[in-house]
Amino acid sequence: MNTPLRRTVKLLPIVALPLAEIYVISLVGSAIGAGKTFLLILAGFVLGGLVIRYEGRRVLNRLRAIGERAQREGQGDPAAVAAQAQEATRAAADAGVVILGGILLMIPGFISDALGLLCVLPFTRPLIRRLIGTVVAAKVAASPKLGGMVQDIRIHRPDGKIVRGEVIDPDERRDDDPPPPPRQLP
Repeated sequence: MNTPLRRTVKLLPIVALPLAEIYVISLVGSAIGAGKTFLLILAGFVLGGLVIRYEGRRVLNRLRAIGERAQREGQGDPAAVAAQAQEATRAAADAGVVILGGILLMIPGFISDALGLLCVLPFTRPLIRRLIGTVVAAKVAASPKLGGMVQDIRIHRPDGKIVRGEVIDPDERRDDDPPPPPRQLP
């Protein structure tokens, strides 16, 4: 059900962003001159490369430190393991946002540079991370392949205990499921 209008709406940002970048570059070029505009674009490219290089090293060192701390402290306490996993996830997500910012800084243009700076700056990074996480979660939930196959549920019993389980649609048979038993003839 991919209508031509839906395809056009999906392609609009891909076409509109470069046109907007060219327009803004021409405005800046007419205001400050072509040479200074070129130097600003080149500075954004160099800054983006440095951000990607620095962030790559930083996240590897941070994840290595988390792993070493997990080995020293042991895996006995489930709460500590969950906290370390959450810290590693946050570190990797922050690194992804900063690397995205570096890539946006490397793309020639001032609009992409502004978006890249929003991803790189430490006080706007959590907002961008949450925005990206919300968009990705909505896409996964809307996907029939990922969101609709298995549901995680919790049953609250009267005695206060929580029973975790999965609800699997019986009509959807997967390849790894055993075949149904043969029907008995009368």
